[in-house]
Amino acid sequence: MRSALVATAAVVLLAGCGQSPDAAKTAEVAAPAAPPAVPVDASFTGFTKPKGDDQFGYYLPVGEVKIGDYRLDNLHIAGQQGFGDWEKGDRTKTYGPVMLEFVDVTSPARKNALGNVTYSVKLKVLPEAYAVTDDRVRLVGKHPKLGEVRMDVKIDPAALKKSKATKGKDGATVAAGALQVGDTPFKDVAFTWRGGDWG
Repeated sequence: MRSALVATAAVVLLAGCGQSPDAAKTAEVAAPAAPPAVPVDASFTGFTKPKGDDQFGYYLPVGEVKIGDYRLDNLHIAGQQGFGDWEKGDRTKTYGPVMLEFVDVTSPARKNALGNVTYSVKLKVLPEAYAVTDDRVRLVGKHPKLGEVRMDVKIDPAALKKSKATKGKDGATVAAGALQVGDTPFKDVAFTWRGGDWG
């Protein structure tokens, strides 16, 4: 008897609110989108490369950066030869001197010789514009499955130099900033550093 009364009261309360489940769904859809972590900057175009090879390497996210089934695996910055080849037009569809690589965590995985888990499906965000200096990396690119991707990250040159001295074994954070992937903002993304191909 008591449970029947509780159920009846719940129905009356819902009816009194005058909001159907469909209306609640509509309200959810109409909620404003989160502000972008990296705003669109129409003036950011072209390619600006670093003066040397100090920034070369793979930058691995400290925390998980994930959009659906796609997880950020690394930010790669090339050496001078990679920048030179790209800027003179010697390009491929799978490599850029500054690029972000995401993996599909639902794709087949295996452990490589280094003991790292690698996935068979990788999404590479190649640059439409980039600027790399001693202490900053900016990138704009696109991928069909991710949409437009914008990144603005500050590098800590002293931390990077120290991490290079240990070949990345110190696990120190060497860069941090913001990333926008499609409509999804990531305002605080931090990276450690590795010197060679680790995947």
